[in-house]
Amino acid sequence: MKAGILFPLSTAHPGIGADFMDGLQTFLKQQGVSDSISFIKEGVAFGGVEKEVYQKAEKLLISDEVDILIAYVDEKVLPVLYPLIQATGKLMLVINPGANYPVNWITQPNVIHLNLQHAFLCWLTGALAAASTNGHAVLATSYYDCGYLHTAAMVKNFMEQGGTIRHNYINNQAYDDGFEIKQLTDFLSVNANCKNLLCVFDEKPASLFFSSLDQYAAASALHLFVSPMMLSSKLLNSTIKKSSCTITGYLPWYTDMENETSLLFVKSCTRPATIFSLLGWETGMILETIWQQGTVTNVDAVVDHLKTKTISSPRGILKLDSETQFYIAPVAKYSLKAGADAAQIEWIHNVDNEWKAFTTMPTEGAVTGWTNTYLCY
Repeated sequence: MKAGILFPLSTAHPGIGADFMDGLQTFLKQQGVSDSISFIKEGVAFGGVEKEVYQKAEKLLISDEVDILIAYVDEKVLPVLYPLIQATGKLMLVINPGANYPVNWITQPNVIHLNLQHAFLCWLTGALAAASTNGHAVLATSYYDCGYLHTAAMVKNFMEQGGTIRHNYINNQAYDDGFEIKQLTDFLSVNANCKNLLCVFDEKPASLFFSSLDQYAAASALHLFVSPMMLSSKLLNSTIKKSSCTITGYLPWYTDMENETSLLFVKSCTRPATIFSLLGWETGMILETIWQQGTVTNVDAVVDHLKTKTISSPRGILKLDSETQFYIAPVAKYSLKAGADAAQIEWIHNVDNEWKAFTTMPTEGAVTGWTNTYLCY
C-alpha cells in the first residue's frame, strides 16, 4: 500500500512534520507493518495557498499513483481538493488539530477526518462557562487565533446558553518580552463584577498571557475558561502548575496520562511525544486497519469497514461517526482552582450526544478567516 502525505511547515511549531512522521512510523514499525506501507511526502508550507496544495495533491494522486492521500491541511482548503479526490476515486484522510470545522457538514464519500477536536472542545467549554458564570464574560484571544472557528464556537455556545460578552480583548503583539495585557486588566479593574474570561491562545502566547495575569493583583478572583492549546502538556507541567487564576477547559490528551496505550505511545516515540506525534500514531492505526482489510481500491468498502472498527488510541477509544465521517474521541475536563497544588481531570468517554448537537448547529452569515493549517504560522 502506498500513501501520499501533504504535511505543513510551522514557524511557531517547527517540529510539526517531524513529530507527525515519528508517531506514524514508530507505530507501524512496532506493529511490524512498516514494509507493507510506503510513503511519498510533499511539503505544502503553511498549507494556506490553495493552488500549491492542489498541485502537490495532484502529483501524489496521479503521477505517483498513491493509494491514499493523507492531507495535513485545514478545512478551508479542502473544497479545492474534493473534485480531484472524487475524479481519482482515491481515499483522503484529513489531519489537523480541528480548530476549524465544515460550514455545511456535507459528507464527502471519499474523505474521512482525524483531528484533535479543538473547535468541539471550545464549544463544550463555552457551555461550561455559561453554566458556571454569572452570565458575563470577557473574550481574550490573539489576532491569529481569532481567525479560526474554535473562538467562534466557544463564544457562540456561551451566548446561546445565556451568556453575555462584556468586552473583546484581541492581542496583536509579538510573542516576546514586550507582551502585555494592560488593556485587558484596565477593563477588569473598573468592572469588578466581570471575573470570567473566555480564552483562546496558542501555546506560546498562552504562556505569556498566564504570566502576565500572574502580575495582576486581582488574578485570584478570575475564572479562565480556556482552549485546548492553553492546556498543552508543556504548560500543564510548567506555567500553570500552580496558577494565580482558576482555570477550566477541555483537552484531548496530555503526556502524563497513565493508561497503557498512552504510556506505550510516549515511551515508543523517538522524539518527545506531542499532539502532532499523537496524530501520526493514530494515522498509523487507521492505515493498519485499512491494510488488514486487504483492499484499498474500493473506497466505499474501506470507509464502511472503518465505520465498524474502533481504534484504541492513547487518548481512548476512537470511532468513525457515520454521519460526518469524523473520528470522535473521549475528552478530558480540566479544572484547577486558584492556588491549588493539583488539578482535577475528569474523562468523558461518550460524547455522542454533544457531538451531534455540535455538528447539527447551523452556521449563519459570512464566514472568513485564515486558510493556514492551524498552528502553522
